[in-house]
Amino acid sequence: MAKNDVVLLDGVIDARVDESASSDRAETFEAFALEQILKDYDLSSDEIESGWVDGGNDGGIDGAFIFINGHLLLDATDFPWPRTSASVDVWLITVKHHATFQQAPLDSMLATVQELFDLAMENDELKGTYSSEVLTFRTLLSQTYRRVSISRPAINFHVRYVSRGDTDQVGESVRARAMQLESTICGLFSSSGAKFQFVGAAELVQEFRKAKSFSLDLPFVEHLATGRDSYVLLVRLADYVRFVTDECGQLRRYLFDSNVRDFLGDNEVNDEIDRSLADPLAPDFWWLNNGVTVLATNATVPGKTIQLQNIQIVNGLQTTETVFRHFQTGATTSSDRCLLVKIVVSSDAQVRDRIIRATNNQSPVEVAALRATDKIQRDIEEILERHEWYYERRKNYYRNIGKPLMRFVTPVYLASAVVALIFKNPQRATRLRPKFMRNQAAYESVFSQNFPVEVWPVLVEVYKRTDSWLSKSARKQVGERFVIIWRPLVALLAVAKAFGTFAYSVHRLKDLAGAALSDVHFSEIWEIVRAFASAEARPEKPRSEVYIECCRRAADQFCLGGVQGIGVRDFPSKMRRMREGPLSDEFIAMVNDVLPPQPWRAEIHHQVAEVLNSTPTRVSNAIRQLIVDGKRFEQRDGIVFASDGRVIMVDPERVPWSVEQLNQEGNLVPEDRG
Repeated sequence: MAKNDVVLLDGVIDARVDESASSDRAETFEAFALEQILKDYDLSSDEIESGWVDGGNDGGIDGAFIFINGHLLLDATDFPWPRTSASVDVWLITVKHHATFQQAPLDSMLATVQELFDLAMENDELKGTYSSEVLTFRTLLSQTYRRVSISRPAINFHVRYVSRGDTDQVGESVRARAMQLESTICGLFSSSGAKFQFVGAAELVQEFRKAKSFSLDLPFVEHLATGRDSYVLLVRLADYVRFVTDECGQLRRYLFDSNVRDFLGDNEVNDEIDRSLADPLAPDFWWLNNGVTVLATNATVPGKTIQLQNIQIVNGLQTTETVFRHFQTGATTSSDRCLLVKIVVSSDAQVRDRIIRATNNQSPVEVAALRATDKIQRDIEEILERHEWYYERRKNYYRNIGKPLMRFVTPVYLASAVVALIFKNPQRATRLRPKFMRNQAAYESVFSQNFPVEVWPVLVEVYKRTDSWLSKSARKQVGERFVIIWRPLVALLAVAKAFGTFAYSVHRLKDLAGAALSDVHFSEIWEIVRAFASAEARPEKPRSEVYIECCRRAADQFCLGGVQGIGVRDFPSKMRRMREGPLSDEFIAMVNDVLPPQPWRAEIHHQVAEVLNSTPTRVSNAIRQLIVDGKRFEQRDGIVFASDGRVIMVDPERVPWSVEQLNQEGNLVPEDRG
């Protein structure tokens, strides 16, 4: 049976290689393993990538993730930390494409854990050499431990060794090293638990076969049909917990709209919910709680059960998590009390988005969490679907309904294409992370309503064509990491070569629709880039000078104009929070009146602040708002940009090139010059 499991698993990996940008089977296996091990957390591909630390100097760790009360920690400065107690789950995963379980990977991990998890040491005091990704994880772990230590958190370490081997055939010395890892971790963190597990081919196949169920039955006590498309139910808490729990006793997190993360941990409201659940003399639960809202595309009511299809729980995550955690401890108090459940039946995507935004605006939710419901995001999804690209504005939506993986496009993938091909900033595109969407100005500059809607499929097609060529032709074996690093630069060079200039406009870019970028086209470009591309299996990100030099060489070889604009444009920096409070419309208008015509000189915000007797930070944020509102143009280092990315003005004292030079059209046809 074990050999059959390996055959099945290898078939799955073969299929993944065929439908992805990676021809590196070992790397594809790693990505698959991380996805399956963390399946219950319903992570997106971008979230899995954030903890995929494999590479040079990884210390034997391929995946490192921290979850606080079931939610992935990406940034300690922008996370809804629990106010009192917290459940912390730390996952350490090593993945090998071997057909056995060997001791060497555990030896490496043990040495790493003994040093890396000694949080009394600073990063620069470590004797070992670790990658920036591993050190970032260590910093997050340290911040987590310090942040929640006062509340005596339960810290659980989950250590996994994944291979294609048979878990019944693990050698005694390897098992002994696994036990040593457990005891070492527990010795470093008091009141913590560590559990090591071997995961082989059989276990991976079993996880892969686990399907997410979006069609479930919910028993109820009473119900009111308020119309053909809505219901109000009273549901026993015990029945509701079974409804949101899978066969393994884990919360079905995929039932919650993936773009709304509003669980705030043990705050005052959730503490009160927990106290009412534990109090046998408390009033019925639905008297004290607003309940939950469920979206479905179909509902039928046979007897005392409602059958729902395509479920999404769009409001009530805090209630659900608190109730789930109460009963997870084995408590029975309140099991017969009732919860108010509102059900709305609709298959209209816009109606569903309006309900998601309306219900979640009633509780503290960061703006970035609601981006999926923006009109621009729906427009992009619609135009891409016409070209058979599936835009994952709602995390894992198309994955859950079985669309082909190779046709997926995530918001970060598309944003990277904007930064590389419209802003012409390939280095920034490589470093792009989802958190940039929290910045309203940055978000609106990347997902701009001013871009022609026809440009979105072109951006995807150019990026995907670049992925395909890199994975098959750049070298014999290419992994996803390699593609991610070189995709923005190669795609930019391909487009510039097609137009004969780097200074093409966003409107000109849409003319590439349906244009085939040939293998010869990419091969000529790669001859320039390959001198800088790392020959290592796990390449490091190049310095900014590498991107600039590649563009300069391409400009010389292919006679391309506009190279001066490479790397100049970026999306706006994040506004700083001010103690003075939010900006008033009157203050923004005053700043607009005092500002001189663009291009502004350096330190203009200091000059305006002096006139208005305000602070430079407050004025700077007002200027940023004027740019967001379209009343002023984006300006960076003395260069003023139109909304479509064209340079329209320069400060001659700071910029050595003219507007014409920066917008040099190279070999464009005459009617496109003016």
